[in-house]
Amino acid sequence: MRNSKAKNIKVSLGSYYASHRASAILSRDKDREIGKVIAEYKDKLIILDGEFKRDHVYFIPKIRIDHYADKRVYINISEESLKEFEI
Repeated sequence: MRNSKAKNIKVSLGSYYASHRASAILSRDKDREIGKVIAEYKDKLIILDGEFKRDHVYFIPKIRIDHYADKRVYINISEESLKEFEI
């Protein structure tokens, strides 16, 4: 029963932040914004940097979310490892 509740929270989290275009922040690197959450796909958030030019697109696993507040999602990833999640 606990697992199903945890899954529901993670699913609703992605939908909420995608619909509000929340800022995605790297919490390991002095709170640097890397883009906006535009959607979720399965267990990942899709983050777009540069809404008009689409400079970078990232698929970030939800398990990498450190915390969230005030229309911001803080991600526990370093800037060096960010390229691993770029598509």
